[in-house]
Amino acid sequence: MNVRVFLVDHHADVRTTLAHRLRRDARVELVGSASSVEEAERVLAAGVQADVVLLDIHGIGESGLAECRALRGMTDAPLVIFTSYLTDDLWRAAKEAGAAHYLLKHIDTDSLCREVMRLAQEHQAGRPPRGSPLPGA
Repeated sequence: MNVRVFLVDHHADVRTTLAHRLRRDARVELVGSASSVEEAERVLAAGVQADVVLLDIHGIGESGLAECRALRGMTDAPLVIFTSYLTDDLWRAAKEAGAAHYLLKHIDTDSLCREVMRLAQEHQAGRPPRGSPLPGA
């Protein structure tokens, strides 16, 4: 099974680095990237299909949560918060905004690809993502 990934991050260097990391796994296909949710909405509306969306929500403030909600309305693919840090409260708020999971940006490449594959497989099988990545969240 190949997994189609769409990436949303406002930093071009992060998008480039992450694209390079994802391409190391032949089962992962980067189908597109965007620097903003508005750009992502245009690309997704044009018919790009993703199995997983990685979303940096800029520190997970209110605007980031609004971005998550906006993308949730555009795709049924799991939205994965890709961030440098996350607290229990912010994770709960992200889940309420439609996030399925989160990954920290310092994750190693093999684990990143493995998690993307797992999330896509669980979604395709109609199963919710396994548990919360944070204890008690």
